[in-house]
Amino acid sequence: MLFGGMGGFVSFYPDSLDRKEKNNKTPLLFTGFKVSGRERYFNQPIYETNKIHLQKGDDNFEISFASVDFVNAEKIRYRYCLQGYKNKWINTDSRNRIVNYASLPPGRYTFCLQATDANGNWEKNASLQVDIPAYFYQTIWFKLMIILLILGIITLFTLMVIHQIKLTERRKQEQLKLEALRGQMNPHFLFNSLNSINYFISLNDRLSANKYISDFSNLMRAILDNSVNEYVRMDKEIEMLENYLQLEHLRFSEKFDYSIETDENINIKEIEIKPSMIQSFIENAIWHGIRSLNDRKGFVRVVFKQLQPDCIHCYVEDDGIGRNLAEKCKTANLRNHHSRGIGIINQRLKIINRMKRTNFKITMEDLYPDKEETGTRVIIEIPVR
Repeated sequence: MLFGGMGGFVSFYPDSLDRKEKNNKTPLLFTGFKVSGRERYFNQPIYETNKIHLQKGDDNFEISFASVDFVNAEKIRYRYCLQGYKNKWINTDSRNRIVNYASLPPGRYTFCLQATDANGNWEKNASLQVDIPAYFYQTIWFKLMIILLILGIITLFTLMVIHQIKLTERRKQEQLKLEALRGQMNPHFLFNSLNSINYFISLNDRLSANKYISDFSNLMRAILDNSVNEYVRMDKEIEMLENYLQLEHLRFSEKFDYSIETDENINIKEIEIKPSMIQSFIENAIWHGIRSLNDRKGFVRVVFKQLQPDCIHCYVEDDGIGRNLAEKCKTANLRNHHSRGIGIINQRLKIINRMKRTNFKITMEDLYPDKEETGTRVIIEIPVR
């Protein structure tokens, strides 16, 4: 049968009505679909669609439905659920045939709908799949990455804290070791000084012995004052070295002269340096380089220069016999003896370098390489504060 109208015509087969009466079934249809309150149109009518793909951010929608049974409309009951969101059936009647969902997370949902026939049997079914795509920050991979990143940051922070605790503990231990090494410098120097006092007493030179003891006590007080501090003022350290050289000059006045020089750009009253880093090298220069000279008087020169902001370069120079001849002149006992003071200073510098990540070092070289008596130059890099 054909019916003409304003927009065209409608056709249907009359026997289809007879089949519907025999089957006693009328279709269950979706009649509308809105997104954020606006009607959404698709390539085909909503009642002929079984799958809808929304855009990113479309997290709320509205579905309306109906059972095409105008005779028994008020008797029909409905129930629905949104699988993937809440798998619970909700009952409604013919007067409430619109369902709203809001703030849905991205994902795939299936809207399941059922309706009764005129006799109250749940025989009509319909379903509509709705896909809500996710922004990149809503994906499971992004969330896993964020979780892993947070766990990584927490782990890294924990490891850093543990490392810092270990580093602090190690620095404390190394600081204690530094203090112990500084303390060892005093007994090392005491031995030679007491021998010098004994030397004057054996000569019955009371005047020299008294002066030596007086100067020695001043020197020991300065050494003790300096040794308890991590850094000392440079002028105090130079004063201590001056006292030491005066003592050795008193004993070996016929053997050597000396000088202590400082660059004009160094303010010795403001700069602080690590204490007791130089005296052992001066002692080494006198006892092993100068003392073995026979036909001439030697000279010991101490020079301070600042070539870098974080350290002072101290040059201890002597024009003595040099390292090679000094080794040959050693007795059997002296060959087996290693300078304890210089070893202690080397250990201190190694610890300082580990603690401060620096590269302070001690360099030894011949002062006059082309001569038989080469002399010696020692360059000590001393940390500055």
